Amino acid sequence: MKKTLIIYWAILLAIMASADIYMAGDSIMAEYKPTEFPQYGWGQALKAFMKDPSQLHNCARSGWSARRFRESGRWEKNIASKLNKGDWVIVSFGHNDSNKKRNKDPKNDYSTPEEYKTFLVSFATDVRAKGANIAFATSIAHSDGFVEKDGVLTVDGGVKGLGPYVQAMREVAAKTGAPLLDLNRYAEENLPKLGLEKAKSFYMFVKPGESPNYPNGKNDAAHVRDAGAYFYAKAAVEMARAQKLSIADLWKDPKSVPWVPVSSANN
Repeated sequence: MKKTLIIYWAILLAIMASADIYMAGDSIMAEYKPTEFPQYGWGQALKAFMKDPSQLHNCARSGWSARRFRESGRWEKNIASKLNKGDWVIVSFGHNDSNKKRNKDPKNDYSTPEEYKTFLVSFATDVRAKGANIAFATSIAHSDGFVEKDGVLTVDGGVKGLGPYVQAMREVAAKTGAPLLDLNRYAEENLPKLGLEKAKSFYMFVKPGESPNYPNGKNDAAHVRDAGAYFYAKAAVEMARAQKLSIADLWKDPKSVPWVPVSSANN
């Protein structure tokens, strides 16, 4: 009996160690080229936390929503059809889903919160049908929600229409029993500790002359640069470890992965 248990656990550990992680999301999660640096996706930064980076498959696309990810066939082709038992999928949308300006063909991204829930539930259903695991990650906070008064920073993660979609994902996670990596709440609770200047330095506010990729500078309050991507990737790892999810076995201890500035030459 004891020998059987040892074999069982050895097989289980081998399956867990060989599991892959697939990421479905938008521009906040996506990969960026060196010519777009310092813009960086938190899924891109997650590579630094992987014990084996080859097991991470970032399928996120800039400008895409849950609706387009599903209806375009990208979900089935790049993720659902490739899943094996024990794999993980991290789903993170919201920014494009909530934008009513995107409610037009042929690339309709907008969904009502209820429609958004339907797409999220369908992702969970597909993943579990393959014996794989799903985790939902809420949208990161938009920096337009950063307000400092009398030296105290408050962060509203629901600005720019994100609130109902963040809440919709929380409700779907609760309904389906899927783990939730609540990056939005993490931002609300932890960015105020850093202050406004530090918090905004995580986002794509590039001064003229600072980067050869943006000689005239750039003011983008939604997307993050390498430091912000690291901040949110580390948050996801910490939350997975706190929830004792098996996906955490594929990641290094976040304390052993210090922040190292990325350069345009090695990203």
